[in-house]
Amino acid sequence: MATLRVYKRNSTPMDLTNLVEEISRLGLVYALQKYHNKPLEKEAKSIVAGPSFLQFLNKLFQTQISTGDIIQFESGNNSKYYMLSATGTWDEIIKLQ
Repeated sequence: MATLRVYKRNSTPMDLTNLVEEISRLGLVYALQKYHNKPLEKEAKSIVAGPSFLQFLNKLFQTQISTGDIIQFESGNNSKYYMLSATGTWDEIIKLQ
């Protein structure tokens, strides 16, 4: 079973461009602690990542996913992060060593 997490932005005012810069500068883990709430978490066996994915997340987590919110897919030793962009697409966040 895989875990799906949604990190909602907290009330810290910041536009998306500055948030992207902060994630790059601080690192993902620290930026999540500073600019996002504790994650909402659900188990999943499969997902359909297409045009209906945002509606699926809204229904599954019973919340409105917004620009700058981050989702995490975790399965076994693999973990991927994506941030919802202003255009409604999901931008992958690549953790660098």
